[in-house]
Amino acid sequence: MAKPFSFFLVTDTHYYDSSFKSKGAAYEKRSRTDQKCVAETPAIIDAGFKQLAEDTDTDVILIPGDLVYRGEYQSHIGFRERLYQLSKQGKRIYIITARHDYAEDPVEFDGDDLIPVKGMPREELRAFYKDFGFDAAISEHKESMSYVVQLADGIRLLALNSDGDCKDFKGIWPDQMEWAVSEIKRARADGNYIFAMTHYPLLPFSPVMNFIGDAKLTNWEATAKTLADAGLDLIFTGHMHAQAVTDYTTERGNRITDVQTGCFVGCPCAYRKVTFLDDKCVDIKSYTIDDFAWDKGGKTAAQYFQWRFDRMITDIIDAMAYDFNTFMGKFGGSEGKEKLRMPITAVGKILQRLTLKKLARLLCFRIDKSIENLLVKNVGVELVRNIFVGNEPYVKGTPMYDAVSKFLKRLHPVTHIIEKKAGANNPILKDIDSFVLSMIGDERQRDYNTVIHINNEING
Repeated sequence: MAKPFSFFLVTDTHYYDSSFKSKGAAYEKRSRTDQKCVAETPAIIDAGFKQLAEDTDTDVILIPGDLVYRGEYQSHIGFRERLYQLSKQGKRIYIITARHDYAEDPVEFDGDDLIPVKGMPREELRAFYKDFGFDAAISEHKESMSYVVQLADGIRLLALNSDGDCKDFKGIWPDQMEWAVSEIKRARADGNYIFAMTHYPLLPFSPVMNFIGDAKLTNWEATAKTLADAGLDLIFTGHMHAQAVTDYTTERGNRITDVQTGCFVGCPCAYRKVTFLDDKCVDIKSYTIDDFAWDKGGKTAAQYFQWRFDRMITDIIDAMAYDFNTFMGKFGGSEGKEKLRMPITAVGKILQRLTLKKLARLLCFRIDKSIENLLVKNVGVELVRNIFVGNEPYVKGTPMYDAVSKFLKRLHPVTHIIEKKAGANNPILKDIDSFVLSMIGDERQRDYNTVIHINNEING
């Protein structure tokens, strides 16, 4: 590595072209279920790309997929125009595509109606974005639309498309993995450091993500082991719209670090600047979009993105109390579950007014006065948001950690039964207290800024 080298990492831009209609009941219904903004994406992306362009010392930008909202052809045209504008400002851009980038019955929103629009076929994406990585490749796995490119002296990028079968399998095919391993080994033999980017997370970044199918690659443990033992120790991912840095170490002692980056157009609206300081250290710093041209109702950009996220979770909690069918729709529907209507509605209505103080009194434990007047409902929203925003703050010694810990102890008569039954099949549930507490507090606090030490030797 001749000198320090930097690049920007931007993911999940979900661009939705401004030529499409995006007002009315149909759009509002869709908008309220989503962390990311949609109608606002042209304004957000323009503001964010302007920030990237202003850093004249960093000329490389990586974008690992979900470039547009839902595969609209016109959105691809609008997004590519913005990439060309960045290119004219001296940026070299390398992308891979993902599930949102090809036709998923794309629509525009017109009042109460969803109007079909032209979609982008997956087989046309490689040629459409040929100027943004593909034609610069020194090696290519065309079947999966993956490639390798030389970013700088001594540094290569392995751009791995993980669409899989474009349905249930979200991972790396055997022949694709064979190609990837050979490229990792070739890079090392040529004296190059090689790192990767892919769309879906390689690793589950929080214990709860083990239960969410697309929160990590299909067969993620085997994939992580193969890549790490081949000599890959750093991979950049997106998809889950979360800020997270997660490690995995193989039985041979080889470590791979998955650096997930939050959605560029939704809370926390983050991007990263990654700097290879030398052949031993990689410095990672995170930034957010300062502002964008939109009527935000008097909110700052950060407040607007948080409001959008919180509304999504709050609506689910409110539906418990006031809209049983909508609530159950989040869990497979209400058909045949009518007997749950009364208890779910009752719990939902209690949550509308239950404070931490009342909950503590009900279960006979004490909490710090600084948090006793908080609504349980609002605390729940914040705890969910914190998982995605990263750097979860409620570690040992904080009033919230203490309150949640005491609450969990009161639930032991129930949770111990669950641990005995479910823990036998899923080790994560053998200790529910640790499972929950690990999600609210992160002692390492490295989801935004960290220094990663590169592995120069492979064990085994």
